[in-house]
Amino acid sequence: MPRHERFVSHIDILGMSTLVEKNAELAWQVLSDLVSVRDRVNSYELTFLDTAARTTVPSQVHCVTFSDTIVLFSKGESLIDLRTILVATTEILHKAICSCVPVRAGVAHGTFFFNLDASMYAGPALIEAYRLGEGAQWLGIRTSESVHIRSKHAELKSGSADIVVPARIPVDGGVMDGFAVNWPAIVSRDLKIKPPVSVQQFYAGFEHLFGPFEALPERARQKYENTVLFLNSHVLEGA
Repeated sequence: MPRHERFVSHIDILGMSTLVEKNAELAWQVLSDLVSVRDRVNSYELTFLDTAARTTVPSQVHCVTFSDTIVLFSKGESLIDLRTILVATTEILHKAICSCVPVRAGVAHGTFFFNLDASMYAGPALIEAYRLGEGAQWLGIRTSESVHIRSKHAELKSGSADIVVPARIPVDGGVMDGFAVNWPAIVSRDLKIKPPVSVQQFYAGFEHLFGPFEALPERARQKYENTVLFLNSHVLEGA
């Protein structure tokens, strides 16, 4: 019997429905920018220095796109599968933010079925990844406990910083204990603004999409505030 255990990442654009209603052409441009980011990351060749393992993203991780959502799923559940999907998800988040596309993601591990010819994709891992990402009120990458455990066991690090860390996840109504990819530490060398980063500095790239920060609904403002809080609390780890 073939095994169907793998890692799954669900990535989508924040505020897309609002943007479509406001300006469909601008929404299409944002989606086009995300697809360009997807294609760039999907062309990556990776070398993991600690193991000397080499791979390409598409050889380990398949990518499909539905509307404003990108789903990544790994070939299997090996260490190189885990490392590749974490790199790919983090790079999509990072490059999307640099392209002024606000995204969030969830990464899970479990059963996932697919049929590429019939465009069929389903399984508990996809549902969990979706719920993890959608439930977090920020721009970031939330993971399941299983992904954290496997990452911790493999001692996955970027410099001295753990790649997946325990975190207080902002959700509707407050915060809850969970796990997240430590993306600020991973991309800290690429930041163009010296930390600490203000909410206004971070949001400036998205203002042309959603208008002035002060005019946003409170729930939308909180997502950017939560993002900057996580960013500033972790970015120096990767410096």
